Amino acid sequence: MFGKKQDQKIDLESVELTKRSLAGNLKALVTVLAVTLSLFQLYTAAFGIYKTAVVHRAVHLTLILVLFFLLYPANKKAARSKTWLVIDGIIAAIALAAVGYIVFFYEAVANRIGNLEDLTRMDLIIGTLVILLVLEATRRSNRVFFFLMLLALAYIFWGPYFPGLFAHPGISIERLIYLLSYSSEGIFGTGLAVSATYLYLFILFGVFLGKTGVTDFFLKLALALVGRFTGGSAKACVIASSLMGTVTGSSLGNAVAVGSFTIPMMKQAGFRSHIAAAIEALSSCGGQLMPPVMGAAAFIMAEITGVPYGQLALMALIPAVIYYINVFAVIHFEAASSGLKGLPASDLPSIKQVLSSGYLLLPLLVLIYMLMIAGYTATKAGFVAIITCILVTYLRKHNHFNWKDFWQACEKGAYNAVEIAVLCAGIGIIISAVVLTGLGMRFSSIAIALTGGHLIPMLLMAMLVSIIMGMGMPTPVVYLLMAMFAAPSLVKLGVPVIAAHLFVFYYAILSGLTPPVCLVSIVAAGLAGADWWKTGWASVRLALASFIIPYMWVFGPQILMIGNWSEVVLAFICASIGAVAVAGSVQGWFLTRAGWPERVLLLAGGLLLIKPGLVTDVIGIVMVAMVVAWQRAIKKRGVIGRDAEVVKTL
Repeated sequence: MFGKKQDQKIDLESVELTKRSLAGNLKALVTVLAVTLSLFQLYTAAFGIYKTAVVHRAVHLTLILVLFFLLYPANKKAARSKTWLVIDGIIAAIALAAVGYIVFFYEAVANRIGNLEDLTRMDLIIGTLVILLVLEATRRSNRVFFFLMLLALAYIFWGPYFPGLFAHPGISIERLIYLLSYSSEGIFGTGLAVSATYLYLFILFGVFLGKTGVTDFFLKLALALVGRFTGGSAKACVIASSLMGTVTGSSLGNAVAVGSFTIPMMKQAGFRSHIAAAIEALSSCGGQLMPPVMGAAAFIMAEITGVPYGQLALMALIPAVIYYINVFAVIHFEAASSGLKGLPASDLPSIKQVLSSGYLLLPLLVLIYMLMIAGYTATKAGFVAIITCILVTYLRKHNHFNWKDFWQACEKGAYNAVEIAVLCAGIGIIISAVVLTGLGMRFSSIAIALTGGHLIPMLLMAMLVSIIMGMGMPTPVVYLLMAMFAAPSLVKLGVPVIAAHLFVFYYAILSGLTPPVCLVSIVAAGLAGADWWKTGWASVRLALASFIIPYMWVFGPQILMIGNWSEVVLAFICASIGAVAVAGSVQGWFLTRAGWPERVLLLAGGLLLIKPGLVTDVIGIVMVAMVVAWQRAIKKRGVIGRDAEVVKTL
């Protein structure tokens, strides 16, 4: 259907783990384990954590590791090997016994922790096994992350021999095993805490919501709203991806769910394959920034900063909207400059017909109300939203949610969560290395010294490092590393805590677009049958204006809803106009084709509008208005050739 099917297969496999095909009793066992994990998460979301925090996370990790080792082999060859299946079955059994030991004997171990010399040999063996199991799981999941974990452990052991500021006093083996395997400062720390509570539940919510048919609803709604306008298929992609972003919180998931439908439509409408893929990649990346279900890193951010998740999601709302306004403008200018029109009315759904299924939005509305207005915890809000997903299907005549649907949703939710949960466990080892050795605090001092204590160089350095670190690693891992190293440096230079963390979070997301390792662009290119390298660079070109957005809230925290409402509204309006102006400058199009003088005025005016302040806003508006007046005059005089035809569609 998309052409170049072989390329598509290669591209998609390059970013996905090899999954083992199971059958018979083993398949049934894995299904039961997956459903059990989901039921455990639903139960604890409703009634609170199981026993203690560490025990609760240990139950979660036990089931995650067993599932992971049974589902994901050591390599591609092992996926078809019966010998490796037996080996992985043994590893899964060891994981069940080792982490299960912590579940059942944690209280006894905790009583011995007062004096590390009282830890038994069994305690130390089990602790070592847990560390090794997490290392092996992360090796199978992400080699780059695994390498960072090895570096972290090496630094803990050999740090005393490092020179100067990088040296640390060292730590005993017994204390390290205790901290990593039994305390809430290691494997069972922040990352796994997020996975075992908010994150798993919201992944499950996305699966349940998908079962209601909301994906199809979002696509039809987007087409009904903008399909007939210039570049309608691409604009529908933006709207559908932004709506899906409120549910999935995953750039890759967003690209697959929406791109499977929108990319063929864009190609049919005249967009080149790599441009259609780039548009989908750019649209999908915003999903991790879009409330109420942001990316996994946002839950970690709430845990680190102490800002309630609902408040954090609300603060991210305006940046997310501005991001999509910018993307929408870029795509409009791209379509207009290429002379691409909208889709035929006969191919579009009726808005009235689409809205007849508007009840499907009830779970999302319930989630928004509970998180952002009523102030419920994320776990309670997620649990009620899942129940609402089931109930809402009874508002239609057919296809009610039944036990089979419930079982399948629980199973799929576990499969979707298992890989990210493994990485969340591995994050604890890196956090321990940074905290125990004091590297994080020393790094902030080094970074400030390198940038001379100036904010803009520090912001540029944080942006570049976030993007580079994001090449080949999941957003949560990149964010956490930057939260430990770069964010504290920004805070020391006067940036508000949440603004600093959102800054590095944003660029960790955009790293999915940037070559040479651009995972989201690769997936989109696979769906489009396009060259992934061309797609990656096209994504960067289309996203150029988006790279400026985080600087808005650093220099104007009103964008994060900090300040009175009049300031917030004014900042939002000016920043939105500025984002559109910068997009016009990048694309060389506004009301009509823009020459270099107009592009310079649009860029300067847009940047001035992005920076808060009455004087800069007034100058920026004047510059943009000059371009508008000039181009309106050109249109009145008449434009020849293709431009005249395009102008009529605006």
